[in-house]
Amino acid sequence: MKRRRFLIAGATATVAALGAPLLRSAQAATAGNPYGGFPVSYVAEFRATAPHKEAVTRAVQGLATRLKGTPGFLGITLKQMVGTSTMVKNYPPQYKGILADANEQAVQEGRLPYSFLLLVRFADPAALQGAKLADWLHSALAPALAFTPPGTSEHTQLLPLAGIYASLIAGDRKEIFSTGAAIARFLAHQDDTPERKLVTVVNHVMVPDKDHALVEAKVGPLLKVAQNTFEPKDDANGIGQPGDRDNRDYRKAMSTEILANTETCGSLRSYLMHGVWESVWDHENSHLDPRFQHAFLQLAPYIVVGPVEPFYQTWFLENRA
Repeated sequence: MKRRRFLIAGATATVAALGAPLLRSAQAATAGNPYGGFPVSYVAEFRATAPHKEAVTRAVQGLATRLKGTPGFLGITLKQMVGTSTMVKNYPPQYKGILADANEQAVQEGRLPYSFLLLVRFADPAALQGAKLADWLHSALAPALAFTPPGTSEHTQLLPLAGIYASLIAGDRKEIFSTGAAIARFLAHQDDTPERKLVTVVNHVMVPDKDHALVEAKVGPLLKVAQNTFEPKDDANGIGQPGDRDNRDYRKAMSTEILANTETCGSLRSYLMHGVWESVWDHENSHLDPRFQHAFLQLAPYIVVGPVEPFYQTWFLENRA
């Protein structure tokens, strides 16, 4: 289907465009950082061809080995993009999940490279700066991103986008974490191991920086709704029933987190809304819930780029503990 191919390629291109502001903040100084009281993550989005996937994994594993046990290090995770949400774009419900594995299909067919998301977590900006991650990206990761386009002899690289994000608030099925210390404890004990086959979603949005204080006052209530709602509302277990293509049930998110770029891109600031779910269908059905829709509409007027919400599978996870 030509339209399907366009949608697959378009989803990847849009995510890359939203990642562009990360370039400027790759070596952001901590001086004057309004997010200095929050844990921070070095976030990198990059692509690699199928023959290089093992080299990418080895580079990340080597970084985890170097950082484990160092002061302030909380953990590291590498995730592969497999598709994108349709519900975040308000597709009619009958089309929900149509692009859930679109990127994975395109990779297997040789039409797209792998797309990865890397998050390296730290308790504070000073610990992140000491890790020298920009040096690691150029010396260890970049060689794994080499690429020779088919039919040519020209050797090039798929350039990574990297930057520093602060975790403003997070939650799981038991509680909401809103202080720096509580968020750091949460980040040091991530449980979305590859074996569990959980689904990660990361909503990419940009808002006018002049409105960032208003936006950040509204993301907390949105996260609480996203973390605490489920369907059916009277589920005996208090977490909901498994979502499916043919129903509107869904289980609570396993965890949710809001991250803010510590630097602006011109007049805009980017945010990542990072969630882990038991299935694609749980996530897609959550967006059909009027309670979630009402909460999101409080934030929607400020969004000028996005939302784009890829699905990922975890390839590698290493916690500090």
